[in-house]
Amino acid sequence: MNHQLVDLGEPARGSLRDRLLLLRAQSMLEGLDDDGLLLLAEHGYTATYQDGDVITAEGEPPSAVYIVIQGEMVISRAGRELNVRKVGDAYGALPLLAREPATLAVARGTTRTLEFGGAAFESALTENYSLLRNTLRVIGASVLAARSSLPVDPTVPREIVEGVYYHEPRSFVERLLELRESPFGSMNLEALVDMARHMVEVRYPAGHLLWSAGDASTHSFHIDVGRVRCTAPDGSHVAVAHGFTIGVLDVWGTRKRVYEARTETPVIGFRIDFEAFLALLEVHPEVGLELLRGFAQQLLLGMKTR
Repeated sequence: MNHQLVDLGEPARGSLRDRLLLLRAQSMLEGLDDDGLLLLAEHGYTATYQDGDVITAEGEPPSAVYIVIQGEMVISRAGRELNVRKVGDAYGALPLLAREPATLAVARGTTRTLEFGGAAFESALTENYSLLRNTLRVIGASVLAARSSLPVDPTVPREIVEGVYYHEPRSFVERLLELRESPFGSMNLEALVDMARHMVEVRYPAGHLLWSAGDASTHSFHIDVGRVRCTAPDGSHVAVAHGFTIGVLDVWGTRKRVYEARTETPVIGFRIDFEAFLALLEVHPEVGLELLRGFAQQLLLGMKTR
């Protein structure tokens, strides 16, 4: 294996320019602004592996994110091939973000990669908003694909708890407490307060259409009371209820809704507009990083159970 290290002087500028050109050619990075591309280029380096070289060893802590720029990486676990990363594909972000051990990655043929150290990559996510938003888009789309375009895996049985209907609107403090018990509960208090301020309570009768597949993804919807049926275009469906937030993945992963959402019972919930959430991420990038960790954990869990 050969790493191209960055030295001082004119060669480093040329190397940085080459890395910028490589990054601009990656379709998965098309949402990055110039500052985001430059930040990655400054943290990145290229490496060359020969056929059969081990790029990451199974069970070791993940240390980098890789983009394949020549050749292939064969990914396997416990002797079973999982997939092959080809030119333009990335590897390493999921175990890094999820804090999970790496799988085995081996070069097939002469393979060149553009690599970013794990700590540097996570730091870049919180430094550059376009990188954070683009990574949420890419991983969010992957989670949706793994779930057959539904908010949860339809093959995994789950307990449905609808909650108790109430008549008086939730106070600000009650909304804050509700967030504490939700998947957003790990956010810091300042971020939770900002989110609670943007939550709008809404109530719908049974049978109300929240959105159809193909509608614009403009907001997410947190269910406080009741049950919602989500139906993919192929007819597969799941029911979600109290404490579940729908619309998050399609907001990040696509520009349009990928399933229909319709209430099965009277529902009380909280609408969070996408633009308000984007503003929250700009101020609190650690919220986006926690979302990415959750998405990565879900994807890896699904891979292990297949």
